[in-house]
Amino acid sequence: MRAIAIGVFGLLLVSGVAAAQTPAERERILRGFQQNVADYAAQTTCLGVFPEAVNAAPPAVRIFTPPVAMVFRQLIAGALDMVSPTAIGGVGAPPHHARVMQPFPAAEVTEFPPVVAKVLPPLPAGLEYRLIDNDLVLRDTGANVIVDVLRNAVGVTTIR
Repeated sequence: MRAIAIGVFGLLLVSGVAAAQTPAERERILRGFQQNVADYAAQTTCLGVFPEAVNAAPPAVRIFTPPVAMVFRQLIAGALDMVSPTAIGGVGAPPHHARVMQPFPAAEVTEFPPVVAKVLPPLPAGLEYRLIDNDLVLRDTGANVIVDVLRNAVGVTTIR
């Protein structure tokens, strides 16, 4: 019975349907996200002093953890419920498969939807949110690489 309960909970987390239990829990999750982002920014600042270290060992980061992914999908869905599907733009181009620590595709450098930007936590200088197809991407603007990817951040039914 316990295995079934764990399985159902796992499915809810993966599908993004589960809700953060309390506002305090949501705040704790978002603080964890901001700490992970700050850690990445500090790490890349240190690597900037020794640029050869970037090629030797790219930083392995995990910013969009499962709890963060759940909260971000909820925030994005809530923001997009208030607008028409065309408000996010950028749909219709051939999809790219975003990959962590790969160069950011030049064709995807478009304006990030303001309605979504308003609900997501602010990022430090040098990092920005972008959408590639249905995925939310955290982009390092200085290195022009994808730091992390939140798959299916924007529901397919919302943009198609």
